[in-house]
This record gives sequence, structure tokens and C-alpha cells, in this order.
Amino acid sequence: MIAARPGPVHTRAAEAPRSRLPTILWAATAVFIVYGTTIPFNFVPDRATALAHWMRVTWNPLVSPDTGSRVSIPDFVSNILLFTPFGCFGVWALVRRRSPVARALVLTVLSVALSASVETLQLFTMDRTTSVADVFANGLGGLAGAMAGVLFGTTAEGFISAAAAAGLTDAAAFYPLMIATLIVCAGALEPFDATLDVGSVFSKVKSVLHDPLQMGPLTDEGLSFLQHLLFTGALVVWLKEIRVRQAAKIAALVGVIASVALEGSQFFIGARMPGLWDAGVGAAGALAGVAAGAAFPKVRRPFFWCAGVFALTAIGVAMQQLSPFVVTPIERPFQWIPFLNYYTFTTSETVSHSAELLLSYFPLGMAVALAVRARGLRLAAVVLAALVIAVPVEYGQEFIGGRYPDITDIALSVAGAWFGLWTATEGWRQFRAQLSLISPR
Repeated sequence: MIAARPGPVHTRAAEAPRSRLPTILWAATAVFIVYGTTIPFNFVPDRATALAHWMRVTWNPLVSPDTGSRVSIPDFVSNILLFTPFGCFGVWALVRRRSPVARALVLTVLSVALSASVETLQLFTMDRTTSVADVFANGLGGLAGAMAGVLFGTTAEGFISAAAAAGLTDAAAFYPLMIATLIVCAGALEPFDATLDVGSVFSKVKSVLHDPLQMGPLTDEGLSFLQHLLFTGALVVWLKEIRVRQAAKIAALVGVIASVALEGSQFFIGARMPGLWDAGVGAAGALAGVAAGAAFPKVRRPFFWCAGVFALTAIGVAMQQLSPFVVTPIERPFQWIPFLNYYTFTTSETVSHSAELLLSYFPLGMAVALAVRARGLRLAAVVLAALVIAVPVEYGQEFIGGRYPDITDIALSVAGAWFGLWTATEGWRQFRAQLSLISPR
């Protein structure tokens, strides 16, 4: 048991260090919304076309102009999800002196304004339909994202304060452990389409009882193995730093339980199917992480650890992006226009695939950033490492059935690695600065 340090813990959001990342992500989200909702850019500067589209507009926010009946629930939810990041990043980017309620209201108004602007642009396109229902759903998405951002920020500050009061943050490995925990949870719960539909859950339970293994074509097993490995590896190092006895055994037990629990949580994720095979892969990764964490004090060569993460990332990404490994005689052309191939998918599928790639390359960015000491070379090294994996894999999709090579996937891969770089450098500095405000020494 770790005793809490005496004395009150004080923190004020207004004193927290500022970062430009939320503003960058907020702006990037706005650009993506405009880009994604006007692609493939079939604009027609014709007033007659715009007027014809305008006459089809239905002012009831729950009625679709395409069918004249109630809006499709999946489409409505997709439009909410599209603006959720805009609200979330925006609430972090706004000046913190504003109250949470004021920030949420401002983001809702801005979401409606952005959505209305995009819908107006769609009046001048050939294949887009202007919809009040979309504006309504987008406004709800901005509000939901803002509320989620406020809730997450408050919860994170409270968690860090409590951890600092208990002395848990004294160990240097606390931050990597925290990040590894978020990554392994996100990897298991992605694409985050939680459902409480009894029929869906019951159907999954029946399927698992019929076939507990649920082993299908290899997809994300390699990346799941890596994520669980990093989690228990960081856990072992942290437990040793806070002088917990039998750290390896405790980490192994926690890692195995976590892999089973996270797999079980997929009963409530619409697009995921739990099974003993995936739970076993996670448990194997957790046990491998225990060995890696135990060896960390003996092998303090950053390049060695970086090479291991690089190799596992390459294997995991190849398994994920080249599945189902069916070679087709028809070579597919490489798509150079960003997100054009995504145009045929729903927003939820696009978000899911994007999150998948970002999570895949995130550990690689962290590993390279920690291995390369020269600050000026870190970005180049991270981008190069991501490209060395992403480019061959993406071009390999030209010959795989059901896969389409796309510049978008390469860009998302680099973005995921860059975010890992930021987390390992500037993000870590921000965390330490936050700790110094919470509990100054």
C-alpha cells in the first residue's frame, strides 16, 4: 500500500500549461468537415441547380429531403459523430477562463454555423443534398463533443490530482503506463460504437457459446499483441519503481485479467465480436510484456526497444491491412485524392478505419521519439519509420481482394506516428508541468 502524501492538493485549470495541439486539431477537424462533405467536388455554378436543390429542402429537422420520411437513424448518428471531434477539440482550444457551459454553448453555435455553411455549399453540387436534418444532427454532435471534452478534462485533472496525492506519479514510468493503458483500451473498444441493444448482445452471447474460440481470418492480432505487451511492460517497470514486491507476477495477473475483461466488453461494441482467440492473443502479449518489462533495467538501449516496436508494428499493420490475403489478378489503381475512396462508406466506417490506423502507428511514434535524442531529427525519423511500413503495405493492397491502395491511409499512418511523437515529447512535458502545479515541490 502506498501512503498518500500529507497536505491538500490544489489545481486550477486557469494555471495549467497551454498547448497548441487542441487548436491545431480543432482547425484540422473543421477543414476535414468541409473537405469530406463536399467531396468529390462536383460543383455547378448554376443558380437554377441551386434553386432546384433549395426547393427540396425540408425544414423539419427529423425528415429526410431524399425520402420525405423520417431520417435514417444510422445517417443521423453518423452526422452526430462527424461533428463530435469538432466540439471536443474546440472546448479544449477555447480560453480556459470561460465556464464549461459557455464553452459548450459557443461550440454548439459554431457547429451549427459550420454545418449550415457546408449545407449551403452543397446547393451548388450535383451529388449532394442540402438537409436541415444534417444541420440539426451536426449541432447535436458539436454539443455532445463539447460536453465530452469538458467531462474528460475534468475527470483527467481529478485523476491526476488523486494520483499525485497518493504518490503514484512520483515514479517516472507513471506517464508511459497511463498512455499504454489508454492505447490498449482504445484498441479493444475501437470503433467505440457502444450498444445496449439486448438483441445484439444476446446474439453475440449465443454465437460465443456455440463457438467460444471465434477465430477468423488474421486481422488485428499483431497490433493487439503489441498493445498488451506495452501495457504490462510499462506496468512492471512502474510497479518496480514504486517498490511493489513480486511486480512481475502482479503485472502478469493484471495483464491477463485485463485482456479477458476488455475482450468481454466487446459484447457491448456493435462492430466487435468477442472470443477466446483474441483474449488469448492479448494474454500472450501481456505475458511477453512482463518479460520485456523485467528486462528493461538490464537492457537500457533505446534503439533495441525501438527496433522491437518497429518490427511488431510492421507485422501487425501488414496483418491488419492485407487481410484477407486473397490475391486478385486485377491490379487496383492507387488513389491519390485524399478520402475519395472513403466517399462510398458511412461516417462511422470512415471514423473507425481512421482510428484503426492512428492507433496502429501511435506506439511507433513514441518509440522512435524516445530512441532519437537529437530533437531536430526526431520528426524526420518518425515520419521515415512510418513511411517505411505504410508505403509498401499500401501498395501491396493493389493485389489484395477487398483492399484499395490510398494516399489517405499513408497520411493517417504518418499522423498516428506524429501523434505518438508529440505524446512522448511535448505531451510528457505538459504532464510534468501539470504535476508541478498540482503539487509543487
